[in-house]
Amino acid sequence: MAHKDRKPFHEEFAAQLIDDLKKGTAPWQKPWQPGELHAPLNPVSGTVYSGINRVMLSRKGYDDPRWMTLRQANSLDCRVQKGEKAQPIVYWQFSKDEPARDNDGKPVLDGEGNQVMEKVELSRPIVRFSSVFHVSQLEGNIPPLDPSTVRLAWDPNQKAETILENSGATIKHNQRNRAYYSLRSDEICLPPKDHFPSADGYYVTALHELGHWTGHPSRMDREFGPFGSEPYAREELRAEIASWMLGQDLGIGHDPGQHLAYVDSWVSVLEKDPYEIVRACRDAEKIKQHVLSMEQKQELSQEMMAQDKAVASSPAEKKEHLDARVHLWHENETGKPLQEFLGLSDDAFAAYLRDEGVGKAPPAPAKEKIFLAVSFREKDRAKAAGAKWDGKAKLWYAPEGADMTKLGTWLPSKEPSPAPTMDPKDEFAQALRAAGLELKVPIMDGKIHRVPVTGRSNALDGAYQGFLDGHPAGWFQNYVTGEKNTWKAHGHTLTEDQKASLKLEAAERGQRRERERLARQDDVARQCRQAFEALPPIRPIAELDHPYLLRKGVPPLGGIKESSDGKLLLIPLYNAQGELRNVQEIDWEGNKKFQKDGQKSGCFFKLDFDEKHSTNEVILTEGYATGVSVNVATNKPVAVAFDAGNLEPVAKSLREMFPEAKITICADNDHSREHGNIGVEKATQAAQAIGGEVVIPVFNKEERAAGLTDFNDLQLSRGLAEVAGQISKGKGVARGHDQHLGRELSRELSREMTR
Repeated sequence: MAHKDRKPFHEEFAAQLIDDLKKGTAPWQKPWQPGELHAPLNPVSGTVYSGINRVMLSRKGYDDPRWMTLRQANSLDCRVQKGEKAQPIVYWQFSKDEPARDNDGKPVLDGEGNQVMEKVELSRPIVRFSSVFHVSQLEGNIPPLDPSTVRLAWDPNQKAETILENSGATIKHNQRNRAYYSLRSDEICLPPKDHFPSADGYYVTALHELGHWTGHPSRMDREFGPFGSEPYAREELRAEIASWMLGQDLGIGHDPGQHLAYVDSWVSVLEKDPYEIVRACRDAEKIKQHVLSMEQKQELSQEMMAQDKAVASSPAEKKEHLDARVHLWHENETGKPLQEFLGLSDDAFAAYLRDEGVGKAPPAPAKEKIFLAVSFREKDRAKAAGAKWDGKAKLWYAPEGADMTKLGTWLPSKEPSPAPTMDPKDEFAQALRAAGLELKVPIMDGKIHRVPVTGRSNALDGAYQGFLDGHPAGWFQNYVTGEKNTWKAHGHTLTEDQKASLKLEAAERGQRRERERLARQDDVARQCRQAFEALPPIRPIAELDHPYLLRKGVPPLGGIKESSDGKLLLIPLYNAQGELRNVQEIDWEGNKKFQKDGQKSGCFFKLDFDEKHSTNEVILTEGYATGVSVNVATNKPVAVAFDAGNLEPVAKSLREMFPEAKITICADNDHSREHGNIGVEKATQAAQAIGGEVVIPVFNKEERAAGLTDFNDLQLSRGLAEVAGQISKGKGVARGHDQHLGRELSRELSREMTR
């Protein structure tokens, strides 16, 4: 029961910290040597606590940094000691997902029939709470602290030096016994290094001032103020907390001595506005992350010097080289002006910006497919010159090897000439249509509108939002091509050439994104193969105690592996050619994730079948546990698609691999879903696409009320014999080539559920 008189969380925490500050026991008021103190962490999830949670947990003063939830403790066969109380931690929910609806209030579905969700920003963030216990509050099977968890794998001082060098900050060693950051000159001023009693003492001070440096208007843009003012105290509080956090993460220690004079001002700020501690911890975390990101930056000067030596003297190669350097300048935020970074004189730099001083490359055969800006009236001439038509992109293009001396005239102009003034709605409409959105006149009322796109008139796969107040502007997105862009009215119409250029640029961006996406997938697949193959086989069943497998009641079949610490099950995903393309991770609590940017569509996990040999029947399921239950119950080959949306792509891959085989899809029975039975619907679509069959697990009222949905749930409830029986008897089964499949399945399910 909630206490009516209890203070809000931030007021309670501010009061605790005010008391700590007055006693000199706030986390950042305590000095410690390099390697002595480590950030609080969760050894089960691997989370290193950040922001205000790090401050709250560090207040407790434990040497051991480990904390965990009650559920995680129970999974380790531990229990909370009598009388111990949990420590609350917090997180903020800034947005929520809501179903997207069109202008008529109807649900918006994507190309696969799934409900499209829109992220809605909350007007005020919602504070959420959780609870954790320190390992000293637990008893039972508590493993000792793994030294590798807290052992530094780097030289702290070297890492700090790298951060300072890569920051681009101007650091002057011109002080005798002062250290400060000057906002006016944007400089950090320090005593010489040899004036500090130790190297880590120097880096602690330098990184504290670098924290202030991040607040410059050109960087994180925080408010500074004169010495003794409230803004000054708030900035010092942020920098000191960030410095303390950096000391933990880098392992360089912490010396609060020179900042103890600010205690009274910090207390005053928090007493006046208790919520300031929340903002300060949030900003300190941002400062820490910004500073740590500098360690990742490359040493561009050495890299570019090496590239300079390899650059040939032709104008085209010079232009290409300069373009590459500009890209690096943007990507790495060197802090240097572009002209200085490129090393060009004033005239050469101006010429480069005009795209004329480095010379023009002679036309050469097209190295790849190049889209062209061809207007309707010039299509015949372009076709005669060798241009081809791309029906999907609705654009002309130069094929690989084409003679660009003939087609170069249709390369898009970089600076289109304005034409007579036009209505902003018409101008916005032109930009929308160029991106493939189908509409006549856009509704520019500040609301998001969904519209069809080229080639998909039966689905609302395009979105836009336009504003007429002030300078007319807006944005738009084509969910099929991935094209997303902003728009601002220029007050002029577009010529036919300019319209073609807009479409061309959109197509080129889509083509480039697709190449990049496939390249990332290949890179992830390579990393997954190397990491997976390097791991030893999974432990024998008798020794394996992974909570997920125990909870699901299934053995580790099909060559799955586990992470080196035993916390994650690793399920490989293969394509139709048998290549490992991704890996699914399942933790102790059953949370699942794939490798970022890895391929999933059309990939599957296989049980007891070889794609190189024919088979009479293959069963397809959604999840791993369901697949194992079905495989053990039926003794038949099983492919695992991992989710409902991947059933059809995998089913098509299986049909190509086994043209004559019977393919049965064991659907998940998502009977309690608000927006329909997704598992059955997706299984039905997949079966219809490949001429397969669908089998649905049937549950009684008690089982449905308990949330049982798949064949693994059926195994746990009634045993493997029931799984085998329902599949062999074909309860809820229908053939995929039956055009009335969906209705027949619904009737069958309705009959079963009323029994």
